[in-house]
Parts: sequence; structure tokens; C-alpha cells
Amino acid sequence: MSAAQPFNTKVVFGLIATGVLAFGALLLLLAYGGGMGGGNGGQGHALSRAATGFHGLVTLVGELRESHLDESSEEWADHLLVVTLEERNTAEQVSELLSRRAGYPTLIILPKWMTMKDPERRGWVRSIAPGTGTMAGPLLGKDISVSLAEGRMPGSVAGTDEIGGIRIPLPESPQQIRGGNLVPIASLPGGGALIARMGDQPHFVAADPDLFNNHGLRDPARARAAFEMIDRMNQGGDFVDFDVTMNGYGAGNAPSMLRLAFEPPFLAMTLALVIAALLAGFHGAFRFGPVRRAVRAIAFGKAALVENAAGLIRLAKREARLGAAYADVVRGEVARLSAAPSWLQGEALDAYLDRLGKPGSPKFTELAAELHNARDRNGLMAAARALSQWKKDIIA
Repeated sequence: MSAAQPFNTKVVFGLIATGVLAFGALLLLLAYGGGMGGGNGGQGHALSRAATGFHGLVTLVGELRESHLDESSEEWADHLLVVTLEERNTAEQVSELLSRRAGYPTLIILPKWMTMKDPERRGWVRSIAPGTGTMAGPLLGKDISVSLAEGRMPGSVAGTDEIGGIRIPLPESPQQIRGGNLVPIASLPGGGALIARMGDQPHFVAADPDLFNNHGLRDPARARAAFEMIDRMNQGGDFVDFDVTMNGYGAGNAPSMLRLAFEPPFLAMTLALVIAALLAGFHGAFRFGPVRRAVRAIAFGKAALVENAAGLIRLAKREARLGAAYADVVRGEVARLSAAPSWLQGEALDAYLDRLGKPGSPKFTELAAELHNARDRNGLMAAARALSQWKKDIIA
């Protein structure tokens, strides 16, 4: 009687299927989900909850309008796109951005603060000093400069009619932008632009990120001004996009060998490997053909005894030494079948057997000598066949 199965078959298959699906989901997450995990990195982008990040702006706009995080440049639409630049961006990236956004409202927010990660609080940063904005000016154009405003500043400045003439509360040490084809729409007392438009395009530049970042939006008046400016730049539209591809967090932004396995033309090979693995598992789970009976390690009977003895001789590589014994067996069998006198023994019997052969055919003593002198298995087999054929000719 066979023992009962310790596991339920359905449960086992369910566990296997769940494990396979979970592993596949993990691979997809590693391939495509890594780009959106930068909310606690302390950088200055739309996902960041640090003081220099803009997650608060995304939340604020999302409360009153529809907001969306663009993980790919293919998602850019004709409504306002908010782009946050960082030190790692290049002039080529900004030029391509402005070229693709020709005719569409776009707000570019420049960086300002040099920061370091707070070792005590994950996702927090400690500001070192302003100054990174000076590297962002050349990204917009060779003759554009960014600097910190000097002198005593008022508490707020008024914008032009393009943003509804709203008053914008100034942050500490405001950052300004000058040069190129910039048209100021919110100016500082020294003549620098706090907010500017680039030529005739609806492309706006915010020189100071403290007007929109998480740190700046702690001030209710500044948060209200930030939303009103975005609303005006969007010309009253209901949708606002926040780009993260320029910050390196978009899906498909960086090349990945793992992602290639799930995209054409390599997707066909991936599917083929998955199907092959499923077929291999199916083949291992179910029996094909009749049950193969177990064979005894040591068989019964004389044949098994002879086979085991022969196996030991083969294992010891001593077959060639059995030639003389085979010759003795043939000698006795032929003497019995040919009715040789019983008193014939030794050389006398060999001489008798030599006379039994046909004229011109090999003699018994010659064939027996070949068996005795055999040194390998092939030589032994050849000599044994010759002696067996001589026996057949004698007793025929």
C-alpha cells in the first residue's frame, strides 16, 4: 500500500503559480518601477519632499486643478508643463525641451541652493549656501546670467498684467536672471527679473525656486501667489503637468538590459524562454508513458551469477587471460563429441585433435596458442571466433 501524499496537490500548484507570478512582477518592477522611487532622495524635483523639492507644489495644484507627473517626454501635452532644472542638466537637454515645447506654456524653475543630505532624517536636506543658480544661466542661453540680488529688498514685488499684477512675497536673498531675449514679468528693484518670459514663446523662467518649493510654500501668501502664477501661465487651463524626465526619474529614462528583455525585438525570445520553462515544468510534473519497474540490483539464477562474474572480470580488465581456459573447454568438448579414447591426455590428445582438421585448415594447437598469447580483448575475441569455427567444422 502506497503512503498518502503529505501535501494537497492544489495547494502545491497554487504556491508554485503564486511564486512564478510574484517573480515576474518583481522583474517588471525592477525594469520599469525604479524611476519613481526618488521621493526621499533630498533632490530638487517634483517627487522630492525635501525643503528644496516641489512635492508640495504638486499637491497644491492637485487640490484645485488636475496635476500629472510626466515620466516620459511622450506624455507632454499642450497645457502648462512645469520643469525643475538641476545641476546635472545640459544645454542640449534644455534646447531640445524648448524646441519641442514651441507654442506650448512651459515654466522652468532654476536651482538655487547647495545642499547636503541630513544624516539624521531621511529625505531631509541641510542647506549650505545659495549659488547653484549661476550654473543654470548658460543652460538657457550663452548671454543669460543668474545671480543673487544685492541691496535691501522689499517684502514683495508686483508682477505685470501677464500674471494678473499679483504681488509676490520675496524670499530671503532672492535670485534674479538677466540677459538674452528675456522679458521680465516680475522685476526686482535692481532691474533683475524674478520671473521672465523667453521672447515671444509662452516659456517662463522662475529665477528663484523658493517661490515654489516646499520650503517657500510654508508661507500661505507665497503659496497663494505660486498657484495664481501657475494658473495665469496656464491661461486658466484645468491641467498642469510636472516633468520628472529632466531629473532622471522618468520611466525608460536610462538604458537597462533588464528592460530590453521586455521590449521588442527581444520580447519574442523572452516569451519563448518562458514557454519553454513552463513546458519543462509540465513535463516534470506529470508522467509520460508506462511506469518503469525497478530492477533488482542482484538478479536470481545461474545466468545472473555468470553475468556478475563476467562483470567483475571486465572491471578488472582480465579478459585476455581467459583464453587458455576457453581452449581447455573446447578441447574437452571436441574430444567427447569425436569419441576420442579416454587414455589420450595432454600432448597426445592435442596431436589427435590436430589430425581431425581439414587439410590446409588451422590446427587445434595453433588456435589454442593464439588464445594463450592474446594480450587484449580484441585479440582474444578474434582467436576465440577462429577456434569456435574450427569446432563447428569438426563436429559438422
